[in-house]
Amino acid sequence: MSSETIKVLDRALAVLREFAVHPAGYTAPELSEHLGLSKTTTRRFLHTLSNGGFLDYDAERQRYTLGMLILGLSTGFSRQTSLTVAVQPVLESLQAESFETASLWLRVRQDAMCLSSLESSQYIRAVSPIGRSVPLYAGCHGKQLLAGLNDDELDEYLKTTDLTPLTTSTLTSRAALEKEIAQIRSDGYATSRGEVNIDGAGVAAPILNPHGQVIACLSITAPSHRVDDERLHTFVTLIRGATSDAARRVFGPAPG
Repeated sequence: MSSETIKVLDRALAVLREFAVHPAGYTAPELSEHLGLSKTTTRRFLHTLSNGGFLDYDAERQRYTLGMLILGLSTGFSRQTSLTVAVQPVLESLQAESFETASLWLRVRQDAMCLSSLESSQYIRAVSPIGRSVPLYAGCHGKQLLAGLNDDELDEYLKTTDLTPLTTSTLTSRAALEKEIAQIRSDGYATSRGEVNIDGAGVAAPILNPHGQVIACLSITAPSHRVDDERLHTFVTLIRGATSDAARRVFGPAPG
């Protein structure tokens, strides 16, 4: 019994390894032929792995690729990367000064993924688990990262993304989202209320590399009932200072 279990696990890992070295992914028949597995066995592996979040399935192309869960699991290692290590003191200060949850987010394909998070010590608080992913069109962190795309990338994203509402406050109109992105680019920060969680509110601002490109963003999130307009303005001030500090820690002082 144990040898059979190991054999099945070995096959599953072999499937994942193939996707790791083949980013374009596979259709079920392609993978079946490549690994020499029967079509039935291959489809069972693919179905199980995609249901578990280890693979993503594009129904239009009938193609499987690595899923967000794999990327989420890898964030345990990402704690040791230069970005997360450099930004950790900034997150600690941001959480202490805001008394709310402070998080670091990175764009991973079509989603914003939480790389690091320090939760508020208050009993009722916003929670952003490490590895959590949300669509780029929803929430302050997602929209901030979306605003970091160039115009061609943004146009391609909007053409190929179904703006499925997560709550009644999620933007589902392309025109409304484009207007919001233009405002975010102008202001240098993004805000949201109830777009991902109906009772949540937050603000996010970008961490820029020396060329002015968005590499990640920081966010402060909290329950909506604790965030009036005055407190939101305070969050904006805090997070702008925090992102400038984060950029200095990652890239060094700006020239001049």
